[in-house]
Amino acid sequence: MKTKLALNVKIFPILFCITIGFTTSSFGQKLALDEWTYIQADSVRQKLDDSDMGLIAWDNYQYLYIKRNDTIKKEFTWEHLSTKTGEIPSTNGGSQQTSCLVADLDKDGAADIVMTDRSVTPSVIMYKYKNRKFVKSIIDNDPLRIEAGNAVFDIDGDGDLDIIFPGESQSNQIWWWENPYPADDSKPWVRRTIKNSGKTKHHDLLVSDFDGDGQNELVFWNQGGNQLCIAEVPADPKTAKEWDWKPIFNYSDDSEMQPLIDVKDYSDFRGINEHEGLAKADIDGDGLIDIVGGGKWFKYLGNGQYQANIIDDSYVFTRCAAGQLVEGGRPEVLLVVGDGYGPLCMYQWKEHYDDWNKKYTGKGTWERSVLIERLYDGHTLDVIDFNGDGHLDILSAEMRLDPKNPGAIRLLLGDGKGHFRTNVVQDNIGCHEGKIADLDGDGDYDILSKPYNWDAPRLDIFINTTRK
Repeated sequence: MKTKLALNVKIFPILFCITIGFTTSSFGQKLALDEWTYIQADSVRQKLDDSDMGLIAWDNYQYLYIKRNDTIKKEFTWEHLSTKTGEIPSTNGGSQQTSCLVADLDKDGAADIVMTDRSVTPSVIMYKYKNRKFVKSIIDNDPLRIEAGNAVFDIDGDGDLDIIFPGESQSNQIWWWENPYPADDSKPWVRRTIKNSGKTKHHDLLVSDFDGDGQNELVFWNQGGNQLCIAEVPADPKTAKEWDWKPIFNYSDDSEMQPLIDVKDYSDFRGINEHEGLAKADIDGDGLIDIVGGGKWFKYLGNGQYQANIIDDSYVFTRCAAGQLVEGGRPEVLLVVGDGYGPLCMYQWKEHYDDWNKKYTGKGTWERSVLIERLYDGHTLDVIDFNGDGHLDILSAEMRLDPKNPGAIRLLLGDGKGHFRTNVVQDNIGCHEGKIADLDGDGDYDILSKPYNWDAPRLDIFINTTRK
């Protein structure tokens, strides 16, 4: 990327290069990534040391290029299984693999995989790890226009986990499927309706007890209605024709503030001021789980009302995650564009100090730092303590919506102080919805990679063999 610089120096009419160490300063924490990547120059805000080797080059008298050495760290070993090489049975067979969830649905200690495709039937399939291999079955054989996003919890109160998937831009529905456990689950499951009214498109779902009543609620974006909604589980979800749901936040598509990234760097299907992404955390420490998404966090006020609080209104069409990445204080929030080219950003809340009254105010500012300068469709984002050292780590992956774009799955291992070291799981792959779970039941975390359209139909699993 070319960035004009206003420097009072004379540049000779030749190209010259030097090797240097590279670290970011105000742009974010120092990272060693998996490949050479161009970053925005803005050299007056960069600091250089001798930790990684990089390149700086001037040309055309006025432009500065910086290319960073993204060194591959190999702290983990993996057994790579794939539908492409026959270790996993073939997927639905379509080219629009929209959603994927992992959960232990049969209580055998290994997470099961549920995967959807809106372009073919069966629309919903499941993989289980049995006798050291993955076995496929069909959950729903009907055509369904399923969107990205999902949720899982015990909806009917029978002690096992049920699953939820939402409808996309051609559907105003959200559905749940009743887990037949302990009965045979290799036959299609019973599907029931959560939402069957209002506008279409529900990209992202979230489940938790957000109002402190001891019962889970379902939160979902309804992009066709420009709103964030919440639904209460009915007393008898098996007979209810539709759950009670309502909007708790509305946004306008008339205009938007200038996005953090250039508008042309988003996918063409993004709407003006379109919101997406959902995560959960107790942001303000009041004991209630808060909703995070669309560059905001939402606090429950009582009487069914929620208050929107700004994190970054210039970065609302994003994937998000939240957790105590810097120990102490409020949880940090991660945002990255899932459909476009842009940075992975970490936001840390800094409380304001009142100099006049000599006290902290309880109010603050979300300060942004850039962890990775540029990702291509960074649709996978999650936080978990992957290596068991007591500090939260980050899963980040690119989906290669354009197959010519680069794509990688990365683990950013945290130290609890906001610093990360990067491990590359795979540096040539498209991962739309990646998941971390114990997929083989051996007690450690594995990684699932589901593309959307890249090389679809396809599913990849990376079995963690580090401790074996």
